[in-house]
Amino acid sequence: MKLLKLSAKHYRSLRDVSLEFSDLNLFIGANASGKSTVLDALRLLHEGVQTRDFRAPVFSRGGVIHLAWKGKEAERIDVSVKLADADKTWEWSVCLIRAGYEFHVEEQLEELLPGSPPVPILHANRGDGWWWSGTEKRKITLKQAPTACALTAAAADASFPAREVAEFVSRWGFFDPNPFLLRHDWTGLDSGGFDPYGRNLAETLHALQNSSPEVVKRICSATQSIVGLPSGIETRETEGRFHFVQTEPGLQFSVHQMGVSSGTLRMLALMTALLGQPEATLIGIEEPENYVHPTALSSFVEHLLRKTGPSGERSSPDGPVFLCRASSKCTRSRPVPGNDPLASAPRLPERSSSRSCRATQRTRRHHGRAGERPGGGTKCPGCVRIRPRAILRDKRLWSQLRWVAWTRRPSPDAVPASEAFWKR
Repeated sequence: MKLLKLSAKHYRSLRDVSLEFSDLNLFIGANASGKSTVLDALRLLHEGVQTRDFRAPVFSRGGVIHLAWKGKEAERIDVSVKLADADKTWEWSVCLIRAGYEFHVEEQLEELLPGSPPVPILHANRGDGWWWSGTEKRKITLKQAPTACALTAAAADASFPAREVAEFVSRWGFFDPNPFLLRHDWTGLDSGGFDPYGRNLAETLHALQNSSPEVVKRICSATQSIVGLPSGIETRETEGRFHFVQTEPGLQFSVHQMGVSSGTLRMLALMTALLGQPEATLIGIEEPENYVHPTALSSFVEHLLRKTGPSGERSSPDGPVFLCRASSKCTRSRPVPGNDPLASAPRLPERSSSRSCRATQRTRRHHGRAGERPGGGTKCPGCVRIRPRAILRDKRLWSQLRWVAWTRRPSPDAVPASEAFWKR
């Protein structure tokens, strides 16, 4: 089964959006343009199926009022997905209808037939409804809580003809690994698999090492092909607590999990999510460029293209992969010849008409013309590539660094007293 389309209306920053998906999906846009909201809308459906109720997922996001689009008074929120199996196509719609600070759910599942009207399979409103039994050929009455997930309740019966829809949505995965959490041991975390923030990375790698050693080798090899490290990984268990050490070229001793670089840790976690979760039917990744050098990010995209492309060797997951990143012309990944993933990526509406990055916007406010800096040129000063060792001997780079550091001073001629510290 595959996810073909998402439609969201009045969901956070999405006023009325419909997006069609493929195997590899890359969302690019400015901050607050709705990139993360697309993933969050899918995550809401996933959590509703997993918890069998939409109440906890909605209130964990602040409630229905804070979840609704702010362009007008919150009345209802609509989220629907279109899914396709080998010979069947389904459309599952979930509507959150506000009642003060509370809400109730209106839910519907239809089978889409070519050239024919949709066939209702399930319908529920305020907990009351029905679902179609494939064996008894009749409607089965459904009665549950007003915020409960009717799809999950119906899928508990083997005669429900769309059980695979509930199973497919329940196996979605969303990941945003945090290097601080990746460095520490969170043994015993009940996450039902690889944690979205990577808190059980060592434990997950240890389990894979015992069950599928070849998968750990693939994860290590993929990470090394992207960031250059590690050359090997060894997981260890001490009194029920897990950690790992990695070998790096040119070093005599192994590097403990606590000492691994942030970019290497994050990419190792992302590769674990992509290659070490065979049960996942969809993978969503938030800001894959965080802590990763732009050249490494380009290799990451190339790796995904090889794994998800029609001519490449398919790897886990079986469903689509979603990448969500901020737009910046200065950090754009190097395109793959003949197949630029950024050129054909879905783009959400920009919140602002400005085409410059944030550092250039700060420059415009304090120095008049966008991109103006000492020495001429229009390159964004916030994206200047500076080598640390070159700074010590190149006065021109020193002037650029000081200018970027003190962008917010009222006048370019005003020298803060603390600037003497930078000259030492």
